[in-house]
Amino acid sequence: MDRPDDAAEALGFDRLRPSTENDRLVAALGYVFWIVVPLIVLLTDLRRSSFAYVHALQGLVFGGASIVFLLLYSCLTFALTAIVPPLGCVLWIGFLLPLGLGLYVAYRVVTASQVAFPVLSDVTRSLFRQQLAGLGI
Repeated sequence: MDRPDDAAEALGFDRLRPSTENDRLVAALGYVFWIVVPLIVLLTDLRRSSFAYVHALQGLVFGGASIVFLLLYSCLTFALTAIVPPLGCVLWIGFLLPLGLGLYVAYRVVTASQVAFPVLSDVTRSLFRQQLAGLGI
C-alpha cells in the first residue's frame, strides 16, 4: 500500500470545516485554555464534530509543548537571573510566548477556520495517527 505524501496528508486537515459557530469557538478556546477545553471536547459529545475533535487533539499537543517550554524557560530564567539579576526585569516577557502563540492560533481558527498549522499538525498527526485514521484523515 502506498503511503500518501505530506501534501496529501495536509489536505486531510484542510478539508475539515466547522458545522456550527460553536465548533469554531470551542476549537479556538482549546488553544487558549490548553488542557481543560481539549479534555472537555474529548470527554463529551463535542467530539462528534471532526473539526472540534482535531482541534482538541492539536490543543493537547500545544498545551503539552507549552508546559515543557515554560518549565525549560523557568530553569533558564532562574539561572540567568542568578548570574545577572537585572535580567529578571526583561526575561519575564518570555513567559507570555505560549499565551501569545495560542491567541494567534485561536484567531486563525475563528477568522479563517484554519485547521492545519506547520509543526503542530505534523506532531499531532504522528502522535494520534490511530485516532485520526478513524476520521478518515
